[in-house]
Amino acid sequence: MSEFFHAAISPLNLPFTILLGLMLLYWIFVILGAADVDWMPDMDMDADDGGELFSSLTEMLNIGEVPFMMVISILVLSCWIFSMVGNHYLNPAQSVLLGTGLFVINLVLGFFATVLISRAVVKIIGPISREDKSDQQILYRTGTVVTSKVDAHVGQVDILTKGSPIRINARTQRDTVFAKGEKVLVFDEDKEKGIYFVEKYEEE
Repeated sequence: MSEFFHAAISPLNLPFTILLGLMLLYWIFVILGAADVDWMPDMDMDADDGGELFSSLTEMLNIGEVPFMMVISILVLSCWIFSMVGNHYLNPAQSVLLGTGLFVINLVLGFFATVLISRAVVKIIGPISREDKSDQQILYRTGTVVTSKVDAHVGQVDILTKGSPIRINARTQRDTVFAKGEKVLVFDEDKEKGIYFVEKYEEE
């Protein structure tokens, strides 16, 4: 137990250990009712600032379908596990140079592990969540563009509900582009890819 503790607070593992501790503290607050499990920051970026890439990453991680803090917690836990195991078996001498390389590898492995786990979470709890909320019908509802744009390749839209908004991965057909804040209508769905098609919302 002492060896495990010392490994967790070693300089090479400490950054992930601190993040893991913060995540555990957050979930304690959630259990006590002092924090919101659906909390999500405004992560929108303009296209010139890498917003399109950022939006693609959030889609890969299923942020919106899985609560943001749950995704971050999975990412932190994955990186911490890879860091502990990697430094124990591949860097027993605690080399800073090798540890730096492993740090980068841990981030990459943690990212892909989070993608796979978040997809599994969506498949397991997604249908249950939709059944529990009668107002979560998405097709033929209006929404608001929350990313810098929605086009044929990337974008996300928020659908208002009685509770938390539903954030969906949205696409347009042909060359149509909608900017952040525009109102759109969801008219079709690609269930296999998990995306929805939107068109301009014409207010009567």
